[in-house]
Amino acid sequence: MGLTAGLVPPRVDARVKAGLLALVEHALAKGWSLRRAAATLGLDHMRVLRWQTRAAAGRIDDLPGGPAEALHAPLPWERDAVVKLAEQWLSIDRSHRELAHRGSRLEHVSESTVPRVLRDEGISVPERPARPRRPRRGLPDCADLVPGVIYIYDFTHFAGVKGAVIAVIDVVSRYSLSTVVSAEETSTQVEVAFTRALVEDGKAHLLDGPLLAELASGVVPDHDGLPVLLAMSDNGPQMTSRATAVFLASVRIAVVPSTDRSA
Repeated sequence: MGLTAGLVPPRVDARVKAGLLALVEHALAKGWSLRRAAATLGLDHMRVLRWQTRAAAGRIDDLPGGPAEALHAPLPWERDAVVKLAEQWLSIDRSHRELAHRGSRLEHVSESTVPRVLRDEGISVPERPARPRRPRRGLPDCADLVPGVIYIYDFTHFAGVKGAVIAVIDVVSRYSLSTVVSAEETSTQVEVAFTRALVEDGKAHLLDGPLLAELASGVVPDHDGLPVLLAMSDNGPQMTSRATAVFLASVRIAVVPSTDRSA
């Protein structure tokens, strides 16, 4: 039984315990005391007493560690609610996420409980097919991949600070043309940023003074000429207000979202 290796380890299986208890009983029958027998076997006598009590109750094996069931395990009513939820709404929601959101509202069950219960009950959720990718449109024919033709602009916000920064960069050369820091985020900041960028890039001749004066007074002129610049925004067309688009058109700058450019 491995009793020649010194003291008995802190954990032994039921077979070793039964053998040690048999030796203790044999020693007691020969007139030994419990303490002497336990000390000879390398055991504490209190440990032998516990083993004898558990052996008499028929549970000499060690119990598994921890509680029999996890404290965060779903309750029976939660399992029933999730199964009922799947029967009623699975054909409509068709995803774990939407079914979990609905369960938190209707059945008051935790969202993390729904996938586990469905998995345990063997209920499969049909996954939606992936959306087909839209083909990316290329750049217009008037936009050549050379410096000074394509600008990209975007606003950057800072956490905890009321304000934004707009930057204009040349897409091909990666040269930063202008940066404007302001507490507001309107077409005025876009106008200032692009005006500085055009001047910095040697295109001040595109700034038509009388035309900009008309824009400032609220007059929206018609302009049908081809653009000489292409401006792309990382945030798409929603960042380009009507006034901003009119200003860019006045200097013959076309505006497209960056998602429309080819990879």
